[in-house]
Amino acid sequence: MQKGNRDNRELLNSKNTELAHKRKMWIDQARPLLPLLFIWGAEWIFSALVDVAVYWRDLEWLKQAALITAVVASLIQLWSLRKGFSAADENAGRGLADRSGWGHPALLLLPGMMLIAAVATLEAIGAIGPLFIPVLRAFLLAVGFVQVGLLLGRPMMYLGLWLFVFTAIMSVWYLGYSGVVLEGMGGLSLMAGGYMLRVWGREG
Repeated sequence: MQKGNRDNRELLNSKNTELAHKRKMWIDQARPLLPLLFIWGAEWIFSALVDVAVYWRDLEWLKQAALITAVVASLIQLWSLRKGFSAADENAGRGLADRSGWGHPALLLLPGMMLIAAVATLEAIGAIGPLFIPVLRAFLLAVGFVQVGLLLGRPMMYLGLWLFVFTAIMSVWYLGYSGVVLEGMGGLSLMAGGYMLRVWGREG
């Protein structure tokens, strides 16, 4: 009985060690992408605060300025990806890409970019109203967290599930406040996810 328990503990420790190693290799390669989570998390939170303040003063221009700043900062960060990825490849090697079947972590941006483009198109043609845009965006973010969590660990998946349930509750009972609340909570979730990935990247 004791031997069986010891074997189970050793197997669990082995799985945890393998997961931690996989996390570190993946995050080492994707490290240049992590600032994007903080950039857009801060933009979402700032935009939500402006939406609250707009009841007293016309501060719509601040939202536009924050969006432009986030876009410029993201472009600068993306421009630096070549150098960051080259250094990460030298340090971490290509073993993770070979074993995972996902290829380079940068490829995980492609589905997200397609979803963002889809939402922008739906908004442009009037297929979705302004009340549903923040709901749809929060749902997409929640799904993204769950997908990353399936690759790297349960805490990220739990974050996505929590955001999904919270978004569903807001959309059913508090739709009128969803724009402000979901934008703010989505921004906090982005920053929490970025912090979580940074902590995982320092492990081991």
